Amino acid sequence: MRDPKSRSKGKGTRESAPNTGRSRSQRIRAPEDVPPVSQVGRYLLLERLGQGGMGVVYAAFDPDLDRKVALKLLQTEGQIISETARARLLREAQAMARVSHPNVIPIFDVGVWGDQVFLAMELADGGTLSGWLEEEHSWREVLEQFLAAGRGLQAAHEAGLVHRDFKPANVLVSQAGRVYVTDFGLALQVGASTRDDDLSEEARELMTPERRLLETSLTQTGVVMGTPNYMSPEQYQGRELDSRSDQFSFCAALYWGLYRKRAFESSRMRAFATSRSKELADRTEPMEPEVIPTDLIQEPPKDKKVPAWVRQALMRGLALDPAARFPSMKELLEALSQEQRRVKRQRWVVAAATAAVGLAVVGGTAYRQSQACAGVGELMAGVWEPATRSKLEAAFLATGKPFAKETASRVSQVLDEYASAWTRQRTEACEATRVHGVQPEELLSRRVVCLERRRKDLGALVGLLAEGDAALVEKALDAAHALPALQECADVESLSEQQRLPSDPSKRADIARLEERLSGVKAMVDAGRYPVALEKARELEVPVLATGHLPLVAELRYHQGWLQEQLGEPAEASKLLSQAVYDAEAGRADRLKVSILNKLLFVEDGQQHFDQAADWAGLAGATLKRLGGEPLLESDVLVNRANLAISQERLAEARALLEQARQIHEKVLPAGHPKRARTTFLLGRVMRDMGEYAQALALLEVALKQTEASVGPMHPDMARRHVMMSWTLRDMGKHERALEHARAANSIREATFGKDSLPTAETLDEVGMCLLELKRYEEALTVYQEALAAKRKALPPEDELLQYSYDGVGQALLGLGRAQEAIEPLKQAITFTSAGDDVLAVSGFALARALWVSGQQPEARAEAARAREHFTKAELAPRVSEVDTWLESLPKEEPKKEPTKRRPKRATRRPARL
Repeated sequence: MRDPKSRSKGKGTRESAPNTGRSRSQRIRAPEDVPPVSQVGRYLLLERLGQGGMGVVYAAFDPDLDRKVALKLLQTEGQIISETARARLLREAQAMARVSHPNVIPIFDVGVWGDQVFLAMELADGGTLSGWLEEEHSWREVLEQFLAAGRGLQAAHEAGLVHRDFKPANVLVSQAGRVYVTDFGLALQVGASTRDDDLSEEARELMTPERRLLETSLTQTGVVMGTPNYMSPEQYQGRELDSRSDQFSFCAALYWGLYRKRAFESSRMRAFATSRSKELADRTEPMEPEVIPTDLIQEPPKDKKVPAWVRQALMRGLALDPAARFPSMKELLEALSQEQRRVKRQRWVVAAATAAVGLAVVGGTAYRQSQACAGVGELMAGVWEPATRSKLEAAFLATGKPFAKETASRVSQVLDEYASAWTRQRTEACEATRVHGVQPEELLSRRVVCLERRRKDLGALVGLLAEGDAALVEKALDAAHALPALQECADVESLSEQQRLPSDPSKRADIARLEERLSGVKAMVDAGRYPVALEKARELEVPVLATGHLPLVAELRYHQGWLQEQLGEPAEASKLLSQAVYDAEAGRADRLKVSILNKLLFVEDGQQHFDQAADWAGLAGATLKRLGGEPLLESDVLVNRANLAISQERLAEARALLEQARQIHEKVLPAGHPKRARTTFLLGRVMRDMGEYAQALALLEVALKQTEASVGPMHPDMARRHVMMSWTLRDMGKHERALEHARAANSIREATFGKDSLPTAETLDEVGMCLLELKRYEEALTVYQEALAAKRKALPPEDELLQYSYDGVGQALLGLGRAQEAIEPLKQAITFTSAGDDVLAVSGFALARALWVSGQQPEARAEAARAREHFTKAELAPRVSEVDTWLESLPKEEPKKEPTKRRPKRATRRPARL
């Protein structure tokens, strides 16, 4: 796309005065800004403000009226040009004098001073709209400025003028914020003005040629006048123009102001206008849609938060066929002023009601207004209140889990805060419309629909938790934190863009009922009840698809896809989640879309579809930009991108991504939020894998404290943190500290799952490993034997998890000098061939040593060779050297002696018996 600051300098193009974006008081006065003369007429020139193709504008002082003005002087470059310019300047003065409107620059004086023609007008001391747009502004602020300029343009049209060169550089802004349309040098009269109609024919005949300048064309037929980036197709063709041409230019300028992109490429527009010139000239009906190129006017970019109703009005004003545009600027401005009109209407209603009732009881009115939204809090009755809280706590305590009481308290606190925030936002939404009158009724309706859905989500989760079992209690806090953010219901731009609910009340009611059932599915998903959740989701498929409401369809497929992943069907998960992305995009449900993309990134990563995962991550990032930034959604994507990098062994990249996510969490999440602990924990693991043990340990210690602050000291998440601390400390050779964390993890799991449970057996393996490192073999043997006994009860004989306990028993026996007894468990350990080369190598090398001590030297050497091969495949060079050193320390094998060949004895013949 062409640089917006570049200007085409072809025939008929006009240049605008440059603007630095600074006020006059801030600009440094350059030599060229100094006026060439000190006075023109009675006006004292102060400094140059800008220069265009026809004239120079100076700040000047009018001593007669004691005020500053803007004085426009012609540039004289030759007699012919000077005469044409003189006529244009007089014409501009006449045009501006015809329009008396707050948004059109007032004209004070026009005259001749020697050879110089000048035009005096009000001084707008804030620069141009073009300069104003160089700074960051919200879409509302941009639209407000353009609406003001549009009203000035409308006033010109009503005076019978077509501006023909509307653009941001021809709109002035005062420091007080007033907007003025200026530079009517190309203005053309269309029809007779009202003022001229009042004159008699005799009076009109006495008018001077200068008086009739607006009725005279100063342009040769076919010569294009205007600025290419804003010119209408008919302007490119040199055809007769009307106010709809200004409408097109206005919309092209507004497009630039809102999106910082051009609505069209001027070269393509020129080519189109030229090729269609004759066809358009002869046509009286609107052009058929297939004749007009659909891509000539570019669709507005979707990364800007501009409401759909603004975009729709804008694109109609940019129609290539004038007949397809708004009939006038008035209709265009009305279409662009929907929000303002609604607010004004609501304010009028409130004001009228206040005035009417105020005649009777002023105080009573104020009281009733303040109470209009007071009953909103009652909507939480039955959803989350003291009774439901007590029921939830009782259900948690009934599980007997050591962390149940504390979890119930923490979950209740999260739900308390959510319910309070919901009530507060619901009240604010109501008051904005019903009390203060600053929010349209339609927007209130959308916010209420959004908040009602959040209330259903809360109700579904509370109902599920109140019937909770042990597994549910473990996930309860995560499920509470997974409640959808209420922020979406306050994002008016996003709400205005989403697909609307059907107008049919029965269809809306159907969607509301399906949303409530889908809230139940979501609660089951968050609580880990996957099979029953999938069954419920499948029951909803037909009725949800029948609604045609795409955000609802996308949400259903989102849950279905994630459930398939959790139940071991990643290919089906990818298919469903991909379709959910398309549904969310079509329904303009951007936040939901990002959540779906994040799950899809995870699923594709799990299948090692790394390129596809990266593509989905890119789309998630682009959607986040369109949303204008959503920190928590962004952090979720960063974490899964980090997991993708870990899968590809790009640990430095994973580290950087996790550090970004951690920074976001520290800014926007409270200290006790589980996500803070998890991100810190994952970052610590990455640092450990990178060999940065000191930094890893520091991060893991922080994660341990954060987890305890989040879920309490006895939650199963704490056991996971302790185990990772133990691993890292063992890697650092700090075996005593490692043993402390291993035993802490074991205590939590034993209290939670029982002494003979599989989770407890796994932490016993870690305790045993620490004891082996400390050479406390007797204790290690006892621990490993307990772990092995528990695993044999819970697992089939071929399960790989048995390997670690068999190995531990064998290693402990070997350490105790009971090599013969160690052989059998170590032989069992190496039968689990799927355990990995590093694991098999350790067990195999221990077996080799046990065999050697037991006198089975050949078998020992063979087992050591196999262990060496496994270490080599695992790329553990130090362990390879260890095996080599051990083998070299063994006595040389004696060569086998060949057996001595003896001569066979001759057989003695015995005489045959007679």
